Amino acid sequence: MKISKKILLTGFAVLCLYSCHDFDELNQDPTKVTVVNPNTQLTYVELSQWGDVNGCYTYFAYVSSFVQQLQGEWNATQYGGLYRKANNITKLIWDRTYCYSIKNLIDILDKTDGNNPQDANIRSITRILKVYNFMILTDLYGDIPYFEGGKGYSEDISTPAYDRQELIYKDFLKELREAEANLNGEGGLITGDIIFNGDINLWKKFANSLRLRTAMRMVYADPATAKSEVADILARESGLLESSTDAVIIYLDINTWEGADFRRNALAQSWRSRETYPNQFICSVFWNHLKDSNDPRLFRLARCYEDTPGAANDPFSRIDLTEEIMELKGWSYYQPVDPGYFWYNKWPSGYTSIKANNRWQDKGCRPQVSNAFLKGSSPGVLMTCAEVQFLLAEAKTVWDDINTLSAEQHYTNGVNAAMTFLSKYGISIPAAETQEYLSANPFPAEKEDRVKAINEQLWILHLNNPPEAYANWRRSGYPVLKPAGEYGAITIQSNTIPRRLCYPDEESLYNAISQRVALDAMGGEDNWNAKVWWDSK
Repeated sequence: MKISKKILLTGFAVLCLYSCHDFDELNQDPTKVTVVNPNTQLTYVELSQWGDVNGCYTYFAYVSSFVQQLQGEWNATQYGGLYRKANNITKLIWDRTYCYSIKNLIDILDKTDGNNPQDANIRSITRILKVYNFMILTDLYGDIPYFEGGKGYSEDISTPAYDRQELIYKDFLKELREAEANLNGEGGLITGDIIFNGDINLWKKFANSLRLRTAMRMVYADPATAKSEVADILARESGLLESSTDAVIIYLDINTWEGADFRRNALAQSWRSRETYPNQFICSVFWNHLKDSNDPRLFRLARCYEDTPGAANDPFSRIDLTEEIMELKGWSYYQPVDPGYFWYNKWPSGYTSIKANNRWQDKGCRPQVSNAFLKGSSPGVLMTCAEVQFLLAEAKTVWDDINTLSAEQHYTNGVNAAMTFLSKYGISIPAAETQEYLSANPFPAEKEDRVKAINEQLWILHLNNPPEAYANWRRSGYPVLKPAGEYGAITIQSNTIPRRLCYPDEESLYNAISQRVALDAMGGEDNWNAKVWWDSK
């Protein structure tokens, strides 16, 4: 149909006239809010920490496998076990953290007033969580966009500069120090906090505790700064996380794979699996460490299950074979998966289960993550009192003159707190069992042996906090882990356990000039065997 020039000009004039007066109103959806309350954003960010199932995918496919806690499940072996790069998985934490957490945290800071006393608390909590999220990113990837990161909307920075990790960590210390100092009883009511329910004193303790983690991350890269920070933290009247004041997020006991639903613990959801039955198997390295030390957590963290007919998609209805295996066959029939192997490699010896109506069991001899950790209501762990005690034990071991308890007392406190923490998953370990364990595994006398013992405890503690398990292993060098190839596995793109994740491929397309600075620091390529700044031991 032919349209005359007169009609076009008339229509254009009407459109111009309308846009001058009513176009903005026309473009507003009356069903959606135009301004989001910062407290609502705070809740969203906190839930997303462990509620984002897409982000958690990277953890069990790579991170928990790198540190040899889990192995055997297809993704955990295919990628993290065989050292195979997959950009669509390694980029998930980068994309999700920048697009969800960082974006909202930066927006909260932009829409609140640093000079308004009533905004002091919401801004301080936001700064603490900003450090927490950026720490995960820089620990996993190395140099990252930090000072300009997340400012695409507020400052129109679409190609943010990459910053050196050393400078990022120095700013972490400053941010946490200032945030703790600015939290106060007159700083405004916090209504969106689901971690400490707006308790300012607990947020102060968390800020100090996170600063302790930050300082100890630098203990071998910049020992002078680390020691100075630890001394300052110990002098703070507000203190550190203590028993029953762990920084955790409480989720709902629901089962959903909806990516935008952050109401359940997504790590637990991932361990539960999309498959008919869960397949998150315990790595032999982790299993043997607990077994050899007679650790009472062994059969609390790991259990053997039958893929019971009739229990499809309901892991809690599976038959538990753990005690029966011991009674009928003994230790040799628990057969955890070696690094670099799928659960079906080195086919497990089987037995006929009386408990399972005389059905033959083979896969059931592979220890898995206990059902206690598969519930949607599992707490999302940010930091625990146990970690604080172990870090203090190491600080006292490294610097005997700091003003705190003995290294042995902090170590003992840490073990007790780690055992007690499992009660949050419905697991009870009697105090007598903990004492027996401590007596059988006394705190070593030599300095390096102490560092080893402390960080092996952190490795166990961080089973449900994979990014921290990976970071602390690289920082401390403990436990001593052998690459999968030494177990006979044929690895793909590395002969050693990778020390970082590769940047998203998209960065080389859309932020190549800024990224080049980071790549040059690694010799010109995105090398996942390159060490991050603090990984210097």
